[in-house]
Amino acid sequence: MKNVQRTLAAALAAILLAGLTACSAGDVTNEVDSGLAELKSQAAEPAVEPQTETPAQPKTDPAPEPEPAADPEPAADPEPAPAAENPDYPSAAGLNTPTLEAFGTDYTLVLNVTCPDQGWYKSATSFGDFKLFPTDDPSHIFSGDPRINFELKSGLDKIDYYYDDFENVEELPPRTIGGVELAGRTYKNVGMWWTEYYGEMPTGGWLSIRISGVDIEPGTEGDAILNSVTFG
Repeated sequence: MKNVQRTLAAALAAILLAGLTACSAGDVTNEVDSGLAELKSQAAEPAVEPQTETPAQPKTDPAPEPEPAADPEPAADPEPAPAAENPDYPSAAGLNTPTLEAFGTDYTLVLNVTCPDQGWYKSATSFGDFKLFPTDDPSHIFSGDPRINFELKSGLDKIDYYYDDFENVEELPPRTIGGVELAGRTYKNVGMWWTEYYGEMPTGGWLSIRISGVDIEPGTEGDAILNSVTFG
C-alpha cells in the first residue's frame, strides 16, 4: 500500500509541475483539485494482489481390476512311444537264416534260429557272426548289453584265442544244439560273464555260441531260442 501511495505522490508532483509551467493560476488550481480527488479515490480502493492459478489435475479413470487367471487345464497323459527304429538292429521276430563264414577260410554255415515275436533284435551286418539282443529299444544297444552271439571260427585255437584272459573258467555239461553236441563252459571276460557252447561243425569250421546276460534256464526265451537252432 505504501509503495502505491508513493508512486501516486510522485505522479501528482509531476502533474503539478507541468501545470505550473503551461497553465494559468486558475488552471493550476483546477488541475490540483482534480489530481487530489483522483489520488484519494485510488488510495481508497484495496490493492488486489495477483493470484497464481493452480492447474487443474487431469481426471483419470480408475484402472480396471485384473480378472483372475483361469486355472490351467491338466495336460493329457502322453501315450507311450513305440520302440525306436534302428536300421542297424532290425526286429528278429520269427525265423532268421544267416550264413556264417569263418574268416580266411572257405568254411560256411547256414544257421536257422527262431526268435519271439516281440522284444528281440538282431545285428543287420555280419562279419562272420550273428547277434541277438533281448531289448525293447534297439536305439540303445551297447557293447556290454545282454546278447546271444553265434560265430563260426576256423578251429578251436581261434575260439580259445583269448583264453588266457578268461577269469573263473568253469566247465559245463555238453549241450546238444541243432543235432550237434557242443562243449560248455562259463567265464568272465572284459567285464562280462559268459556261458559258451562250442564244437566242430559237420560242414567244417567250429561254431561258438556265447550267451551273456540272457537267461537260458529251461522254459525261458533264451532256452527256446537255443532249442530252435538248426543247420541247413
